[in-house]
Order: sequence, then structure tokens, then C-alpha cells
Amino acid sequence: MNQVPNNVASAGPPPKAEHHFVEMLREFETATVITRARRRAGELPGELRGRPMAIADLSDDGTLWFITDVDSTKVLEIREDSRAMIALQSVRQFVTINGHIQLVPDAARVGRIWKESYRVWFNGKGNPELVLLRFTPFDAEYWESSGAHGVKPAFEAANAYLKSQKLDPLEQPQQ
Repeated sequence: MNQVPNNVASAGPPPKAEHHFVEMLREFETATVITRARRRAGELPGELRGRPMAIADLSDDGTLWFITDVDSTKVLEIREDSRAMIALQSVRQFVTINGHIQLVPDAARVGRIWKESYRVWFNGKGNPELVLLRFTPFDAEYWESSGAHGVKPAFEAANAYLKSQKLDPLEQPQQ
């Protein structure tokens, strides 16, 4: 049976869960942003709408930033219901994150995080119709295709970080 040695601190501090979570998020360039649809005739309340979006920025605390047009449908949806989900997928990693989106009109920040590839969707970083979407996560799920060994610890670490909790190293499985 594996036991934690008495001198655990001698090996140095364990890596922070939030650092691992944020570094994992940095591997993604796009995300599917899922919001609740506006109520329209013939639609059920709360239908979900997803659209792929370029991740414009990622703060060290895990906050995701996106750029969009203030007159877009997603902005109208967010004004009615700020709850949202972000889905990220690569060849071997899958992440879903629940949180809230806040509309942030900040032309200076748009200028700092602007990428020239955004011209496909927008006229330029000086466009006064641009608004930032600030996604603040509150919980997450993570899967990876390399096997079940990494799934539960990674999920627990990400979830603990988003809930501002600490993991108990004595409760974590030994590998």
C-alpha cells in the first residue's frame, strides 16, 4: 500500500491545481460558446445555442475572453441570461466549463488582445461595435483519451480550483 512519506515537504510544494488547469486551457485556440436562446415563437424556453469562437485571451485565473459584435444574437442572449457553457476539444482532451458571461465594452483591451485573423469577422480593432465577452468559470469537467488514470484527478483538481477549494493530498490516488 502506498503511503505519503512523513517528509512530503522536502520534495518541494506540489504543483498548483489552478496552474495545471490554466495551462491546459492555453492549449486551445477556439471554444464552443453555448448560451440560452432568446424566446421566439415556436421555441421552447431555454433552448441552447452553441457557436465556435476564437479565444481572444485567457487570464491567469482561468477567465476566458472573446470578442464579438455588440449587435450579435449571442449578446442579446447573454443580456437575458448570463449563464453559459464553454466546450473545448482537441485530439485527446475534452473540457466543458460552466460559468457566467459578462459584456465588457473595453476598446483598450480589444486593442491589446486583437489578432489580425479577426478581420474575417470584424472591420478592425477600432470598430466601436466590438464588445468583449468575459467568461468566468465556476465548475468544469475534463476528460482525456489517454486512459482513465488521468481523468478523475484532473477533474477533481480543476473543480477544486474553480470552487476555491484545496485538494487533500491524502485522499488522492497514488500512481
